[in-house]
Amino acid sequence: MAAVHWGNLGELLRPARFRDQFLANALSTAGTALTPVALSFGVLAATGSAADLGLVLAAYSAAQIAFMLAGGVWGDRLPRKHLMMVSDAISAAAQITFGVLLLAGHPPLWAMIALQGLAGAANALFVPASVGLVAETVPPRLMQEANALLSLTRNLSVSVGPVIAGAAVVFAGAGWVLLVDGLTFLGSLLFLRRMTIPARPAPVERPGFLRELRAGWQEVTRRSWVWTGITMFMIFNFVYSSLHVLGPVTLSATPGGGLLWGAVAASLGIGDVLGNALAVRFRPHRLLFAGRLMMLLSAPLIVLLGTAPHPALLVLAALLAGLATTFPNTLWETALQQHIPTSSLSRVSSFDHAGSFVLRPAGLAVTAAAASALDPSVTLTAGAALLVLTVTASLLDRGTRTLARDERDDTPVSPQAVG
Repeated sequence: MAAVHWGNLGELLRPARFRDQFLANALSTAGTALTPVALSFGVLAATGSAADLGLVLAAYSAAQIAFMLAGGVWGDRLPRKHLMMVSDAISAAAQITFGVLLLAGHPPLWAMIALQGLAGAANALFVPASVGLVAETVPPRLMQEANALLSLTRNLSVSVGPVIAGAAVVFAGAGWVLLVDGLTFLGSLLFLRRMTIPARPAPVERPGFLRELRAGWQEVTRRSWVWTGITMFMIFNFVYSSLHVLGPVTLSATPGGGLLWGAVAASLGIGDVLGNALAVRFRPHRLLFAGRLMMLLSAPLIVLLGTAPHPALLVLAALLAGLATTFPNTLWETALQQHIPTSSLSRVSSFDHAGSFVLRPAGLAVTAAAASALDPSVTLTAGAALLVLTVTASLLDRGTRTLARDERDDTPVSPQAVG
């Protein structure tokens, strides 16, 4: 059964605890959305080298991947609010320093690489702690709406931020845009500082780092719906990344292909927003089953890109593909927060993020090579078939089909409060 729950948004935002988390998230994501455009133009203006830009961008991703599992352990070991504040402080320092270097002129390449590596590591601390913090600020009954609202701010920022950043770079310069990005992290830190979070019980004896990491992995492997879900997302993202390579490749050969690809990308973004809106209204009892069925709607876009359909059909398929990614992701995060012990949630989330996206770079490389060796339509059709097979296979797991939502109205933490 499903129910319509718009009224839950007001109930969700009234308590200061989650409202401060939401405002912190909205500020930091708005600033982060400005960064890719400003960073790219800033590095290119400073060095004039696409290879240097690639190194700077790679430093962020490499550090993010390298520190993600550590961020999960620390997110379960330390107060999550405090860890996120440290992350915001590091991110603010990195982006403000980067902006100052650009404004001063001729920043050294090693400094730009180091600063983006620092920012990537900070993000790896923030993400698992943020997922865990929702379970400490919101009762299980409202977790889906909380995740949808947080995701909605990210999607809107990603959609609007690059346009604002492009205009700001032209009129003010990349250095000033990065300074603003740094200030948004400081704003996020201030909102997090205001929060009062019930303390988690401290363990009698604290095990070592590696033992805690292994314990987090055991939480993943003892639940079939978790490890099969991570495996499914790993393959899904491997295939889905082909859109960013083969989409422009296939449409570039058609008249107005660049404009059509822009329309497809915009429609994907609108679908992302609609998926979050749907997650606010539609509350399926079986969390993962409904999400997996929705994910199958991502396949038509991949197939259609290789068949040169009518533009309206392609744009509609992109809209459905956007729905097919954000709505299931909100249900997945809700399932983790409702059914994983709060004391292990950040570690499980870190394994989820690391596993789900580890094959995305390989997907970009493989599809680029396949597009050169094969007809792109063949590659796209094969990818769509693999995606459908993977999502369908995940439903063979009984836990995935039957996992039910938790409607409790209490947060699973102790009453002792910490600032």
